[in-house]
Amino acid sequence: MFFEIIQPTESLRPYITRYVFVRAEGSTDTMAPPADDPRFVNGKHVQPLLPNYGSFVFMRNTEVDINGVHSEGLTLLGANQTTIGLTTLSGWFEGMLLDFEPGAMHALLGIDLQQLSGQVLTAVEYGDEGLMQLDRIFKSTPKAEEIAPLLDAFFLGHLPHKEDTNYTRVRKVVAACDAVKGNMSALEMASVACLGERQFLRVFRTYVGIPPKQFVRLRRFHKALQAMQRQAATGKPIDLMSIALEHGYYDLSHMALEFQQMGCVSPSHFRMVGIPLTPDFSVFFA
Repeated sequence: MFFEIIQPTESLRPYITRYVFVRAEGSTDTMAPPADDPRFVNGKHVQPLLPNYGSFVFMRNTEVDINGVHSEGLTLLGANQTTIGLTTLSGWFEGMLLDFEPGAMHALLGIDLQQLSGQVLTAVEYGDEGLMQLDRIFKSTPKAEEIAPLLDAFFLGHLPHKEDTNYTRVRKVVAACDAVKGNMSALEMASVACLGERQFLRVFRTYVGIPPKQFVRLRRFHKALQAMQRQAATGKPIDLMSIALEHGYYDLSHMALEFQQMGCVSPSHFRMVGIPLTPDFSVFFA
């Protein structure tokens, strides 16, 4: 499998985490999936997509099934709290994953994350001509290094002309959540956002797609997983207990329960098979 991680232009980094170009080498004629590799099922490639705050998945010359939704092009993933399975129907995958920061899909594109929460929609089903044009750009551009500037240009054209006050509030809340290991109540978050609790909940769900309590769990899960990846990249043994306590879990059992609920495997399983490609990026992020 081939990965190429490309950072968006600096102006977009408050909105877009990264572009990840992915290619599963081979085809149905030439690919011989290892019998003991869980990423292949009956000759078809399966890639788990971790819970996220909203993502785009681009495909080229590929048919896939994403949680029961058949797609041959750009697919929108709303904020979700469980692992999504991407299965290629041909045994071949070439595409790109685009990760958004919490709330950024709404801030850039006006997508109501509350309505999209937990859903998988193709660009055609979503019905936005701009996104369908973006899909055509991806399909007609062969190289990852050529695609990234085109994606940059598209999203730069959607930057707000003036500050999006509610997105700024969401970013402040996320930063505060990270600073206190993610264990914040909705009332505390509302105070950081300088909003009443009811108004804050409405804004947060529109921008992020899930309630604050669920966001806290998701953020904590991501941070713990990234810490595991950073430790794995050093070649040293991963200390799961210290990671659990550092990221606001009560103990290792608490972290294991949430990993099972959100990642569908235990932390020890991630430790064994989450091969780090960079300090905070593994096969499980693509």
